[in-house]
Amino acid sequence: MRSFNIGNKYSMKNFILPLTGLGLLSIAGTIHNLTKKPQLVIPKQDSALNINTNLLVLMSAGNKRLFSDLLWIQTLIESDLDHYKKKDLNSWLYLRFSAIQALDPKFYENYNYGGQFLSIIKDDLEGANELYVKGLRQYPDDYKLNFQAGFLNYFERRDFVTAKKYLEKILDHPKSPDYLRSIIHKLEYSINKDLNAIFELVQVNYNEQKDSDLKKRLRRDLYVIRAEIDLECLNSNLGNCRNLDLDGRQYVKRGGRYETEKPFVRYGIKTRGEN
Repeated sequence: MRSFNIGNKYSMKNFILPLTGLGLLSIAGTIHNLTKKPQLVIPKQDSALNINTNLLVLMSAGNKRLFSDLLWIQTLIESDLDHYKKKDLNSWLYLRFSAIQALDPKFYENYNYGGQFLSIIKDDLEGANELYVKGLRQYPDDYKLNFQAGFLNYFERRDFVTAKKYLEKILDHPKSPDYLRSIIHKLEYSINKDLNAIFELVQVNYNEQKDSDLKKRLRRDLYVIRAEIDLECLNSNLGNCRNLDLDGRQYVKRGGRYETEKPFVRYGIKTRGEN
């Protein structure tokens, strides 16, 4: 009778222990599934693989174009949207486009699309500019590359001398927009700050222009430039100042200062934050 009780006691233990283990395992699994676990996200800038350019050229063993095509496809697949604000030419995407350029300097799409991706998506302005510089060494008269490099330096980098150099190269191109001439005038003014010289330049272009819409735009520029010159003269109490604006209206004095009858926006390139 005693041995029977002992055997029965051990049989119950053998049954309860596995059952308890299964219950705990089930509870642990439920908690695991219901618990929101933090995700480990490594930025592409830290995880991207970029091989030394010189080593990559040696590894290509005469198959540079094949290597550049494969690297281009891989780069498009891996490309991310994270901005890169540093100005050290060390963004992984710039290094990748630069490696493609070293393998195949004539790879036009690398400059065209790579430059746009760096400037617009990645906000890597220095990387985009450097890629355009490399591209324009291969295609110095290309319309798209000069246009993109010009506006990158005009709007983003505020390098007006470089912007003017690029945009002047495509001024007479058949695809060149009508407003490009006005932009070049403003770049010239931003560089030299000489309103009188700019007025003469804009006036020559106005007289030669046949397109009515562009002629109206140039006429507005002439009005503003002339008004700024005249008001500076009047408010500085200099002699021989004009009292009439370009439309023949009298300048008016308000609060001790001369102004045009209607307000106008000053001539030149606006900085960020200006209306």
